[in-house]
Amino acid sequence: MECVLGNRVLFGFEVLMILAISIQLALWFRPEPHSDWAYYWAAAGDVTRYERGGLSLWLLAIPKALGWSPLASALALNCLAALLLLCSSRALDPTAARWFGLLVALYLLLITPFFSIVQLDMLAAAQLAVGVWLLASPPSRWSRRFTFFVAAVMIAAGVSTKPQYALTLWAMLGLFVAAWLVLKRRMHPFLPILFAVLLAGSVTGFTIDLGLRALSGRSEAIRTNSAVTLYSGLLVSGTGPRCGYWSAGAAEAAKADLSKPLHHAVLDRLAQKPPTHWISVIGCKLPEIFRPGPYALYWLVESPNIRTRIDADPRRTEIDAAYRRALWWESHAYSALTLSILAMAAFTCIAMWRNAPLLALLPVLWITSFWVVHIVFEIQGRYFLGIFLLVPLLCSIALRVPRGVCGQISPKY
Repeated sequence: MECVLGNRVLFGFEVLMILAISIQLALWFRPEPHSDWAYYWAAAGDVTRYERGGLSLWLLAIPKALGWSPLASALALNCLAALLLLCSSRALDPTAARWFGLLVALYLLLITPFFSIVQLDMLAAAQLAVGVWLLASPPSRWSRRFTFFVAAVMIAAGVSTKPQYALTLWAMLGLFVAAWLVLKRRMHPFLPILFAVLLAGSVTGFTIDLGLRALSGRSEAIRTNSAVTLYSGLLVSGTGPRCGYWSAGAAEAAKADLSKPLHHAVLDRLAQKPPTHWISVIGCKLPEIFRPGPYALYWLVESPNIRTRIDADPRRTEIDAAYRRALWWESHAYSALTLSILAMAAFTCIAMWRNAPLLALLPVLWITSFWVVHIVFEIQGRYFLGIFLLVPLLCSIALRVPRGVCGQISPKY
């Protein structure tokens, strides 16, 4: 009883801390939408301007239609996403001290500066998390078909918002099938259900995104916006300090190749350089893929309206010095936390290997699929948000399912 009460108190404290800090930062800095964020705000609720953003763009349209400011809308949706992630991680966590839920809470606490930004990354991760949560621990009064449907809808919403998740989930499915064929171990009944819903939801979400592009008359956006991540990540990437990141040159190259089918354009670009060049590009990207850097504080403070205020402030030198110190602390805390999450995935896999190796591989395959996809595609610190927020959930499933403690799933399936 004391343990349960203590966990509830800790959970309440985590929620209050995350909400309080994110709200305080939002009110203090008040960033205005810029870059991708400006597009999201302008396109929310306007199908004729759709280029990307999926179903979550219509969630953003709700507070916009109510007359809320971009700041209030971003804060509301991102706080909602954080609550969903906290609840799902806590609900599935089988450890007495709720270690997996604590890792999620710490990650969310570290990215509270990101809550003020009109971004959809957190919503997409939360939608995937809720979908996985429903599959692993469905409500007792829900039918099996309804559970599958709602879970698939949540997965589809997340994928439509961030189509890169489709590639990641498909890569994960391919790696899982390969592991199943190599290990030749019996599959737990939960795994076919999980991957069937993930596949159905990811295909649906990807189709929704393509359909919305076609409906807006911007089908070419898949090449000018989404495929540019392939150009930035590999085809036009150098081997310098910013290898694999977005560049204006990559965007121009993607536009220049619009007249060619994508597979022809890719092959032509690859033929222009020897294989050693592409190996060098991938090698240059690997450190950033394995240990992506922090991003939350940068995206907040470097908002143009905030940077303008800092540059005009007589105390600019002191403010920039404090900002650099904050970035240093953020970088070290982020590295420690993300390495802890990766280590927890490895520990879970080792601990459950004898009992259920295919289940034990879930968090490792999720991580590996992200790495595989981003070896080819553009890298940014925020693109890896989905790894670290969903790994604890998959670790929880790997520990819970073999013991038959995943809600009502065992007797119904």
